[in-house]
Amino acid sequence: MQNPKIKLQSWLTAIVILICIFFPIQSFSSDIQLTTSVDKNILTIEDSIELSINISGIRNPPIPKLPPLPKFIVRSTGTQSSTQIINSNMQVSTTHKYLLIPKGEGNFTIDSVVMNLSGSTYQSEPIKITIIKPNSIKSAENRSVYTETSISKSNPYINEQIVYTFKLFRKIEARNLNLSMPYDESFFRKEDLGKAKHYSMVVNGVTYDVDEISIALFPTKIGESTIPPSMMELDLINRIQSNRQRDPFARFFNDPFFGRATQSKHKILSTKSIKLKTKPLPKKGNLKDFKNIVGQLSIAATVGKKNLDEGNTTTLTVIVSGIGNIMDVLFTNLNLGDQFKIYPDQPLFQKSIHGNQVGGEKIFKFALVPLLPGKQFIPSIKLSYFDPDKNKYNTISTNPINIKIKSRTNIEELNLVQPKKVASQKIDSSISILARDILPIHSRMGDFKSVTFDKSRRIIYMFGTIFPIVIYLIAAGYIRYKHQMNEDISYSRRQEAFGKAKDKLNHLSGSTLESKDFVRNLSQIIREYIGDKLNIQGAAFTAKEVEENLNKNTYAQDKISSVKNLLEKCESMQYSPVAPMNEHGLIDETTELLVKLEK
Repeated sequence: MQNPKIKLQSWLTAIVILICIFFPIQSFSSDIQLTTSVDKNILTIEDSIELSINISGIRNPPIPKLPPLPKFIVRSTGTQSSTQIINSNMQVSTTHKYLLIPKGEGNFTIDSVVMNLSGSTYQSEPIKITIIKPNSIKSAENRSVYTETSISKSNPYINEQIVYTFKLFRKIEARNLNLSMPYDESFFRKEDLGKAKHYSMVVNGVTYDVDEISIALFPTKIGESTIPPSMMELDLINRIQSNRQRDPFARFFNDPFFGRATQSKHKILSTKSIKLKTKPLPKKGNLKDFKNIVGQLSIAATVGKKNLDEGNTTTLTVIVSGIGNIMDVLFTNLNLGDQFKIYPDQPLFQKSIHGNQVGGEKIFKFALVPLLPGKQFIPSIKLSYFDPDKNKYNTISTNPINIKIKSRTNIEELNLVQPKKVASQKIDSSISILARDILPIHSRMGDFKSVTFDKSRRIIYMFGTIFPIVIYLIAAGYIRYKHQMNEDISYSRRQEAFGKAKDKLNHLSGSTLESKDFVRNLSQIIREYIGDKLNIQGAAFTAKEVEENLNKNTYAQDKISSVKNLLEKCESMQYSPVAPMNEHGLIDETTELLVKLEK
């Protein structure tokens, strides 16, 4: 029989372990350690670094402070916690992970990460990083993915359309593509050229899948300008082939539906910047009525009616079509002489893509009221533009249109006609039965009775009909939900964003952090929630960037302002010398804001 003392000791040990798990104390050991590590310290400009900050010996530690990293783009990728019991000793650790994207080449040092806890300061060792150039494109057949950018013309005229093209070449599967194609809005105006193109291309004997996207840029200033580098972020997917060559079901079970093993690698591809020099339009040959229209254009005009009575109206339609900055064409003072009174309508621009250039047609409509009867004509309407291909100015015009206006000579008389009296008809009151219906005709009220099912039977019928449908819809919805949660990373992040943020707020509410550490953690929780909700990698972005991302996702302006104001409040509290605050009030305000964003 077991000794009662040993039995009591076992029960006490189990109770202590459960209390430690469900009611964690601040620290399990006085040996608190803070260490940092990276997955690699020599990499190319196209790669990224995973920085891991591990804190052991304490549960729910404060978020450590990163050193300044001006040479990197920093994004938080999440936090992991673990608890291990080894030889009756409990070991707890928390790991914060960050993605570091290099901005340039060279040798850099990641300085010590610092954590303040109960008056003590913990810091890690510095880490040295070397960023080198990527492999030369001459050995492109050895590269699984690379990018190219090009410009249709490096010395365009002002307002001349140029096409900026980005191409992604890849030999393996890629997911979560995120392309940034920045341009200087003070130098260029942008027009989209439709959706991305997908095709295959052979480069040095190697077949690549190519994703191509182009935009049209119109220079608005004279002088030198630069198109910044484009940046493509993506996850490269390497599928692990199992040894099923002799298995007749190999192709069937290798289908992605059955969860074939994959390896994912995050990649950042950056292109080179492109310099342009915009030149002014030539002075020689410049026309007086020229209004900075550049391209290849045509013009046509039609009227609704060529023959009309005096006092009536007709519609003059002028259509300018072609390629170039047609959207800037205007007819402000249409001169048709003293023959018509003109009422202009709002012009309509219809964009279209011609090959790899933007163009379309702009439609002008004018209501014309003739002032004099007789034969009138609409004179030619002229438009001047500059053709950059031929390097000269052109003037196009419509054909004159003749209109015949009939004068009013006859006065219409209003004839009132009295209706004639209709002779009264004799109504025969006698009704004769011509035939009878095959079915009986019911003429008694007792024949009409309401026939209904028994209430109990009706409920059974309804339940038996609806219940299988409800079960099917619930099961189908649950299967689809689980499939999306497992396969679609962005969907799972959006679904779990609120729950994760709520849990972190609850932990933060029960913590005993210093004021500035409390505000820093609160700000980080909000940024991580926004990152998960909008499927943005990391959470190291400013309040201004949060506002821009929420605007892109069509959030209401009051919600965007609330998020921005709360983040700015946290930043001001974090960096102010004295930071008195109502911590529970901030927690409640953040919770209300997250609930508001979820609606």
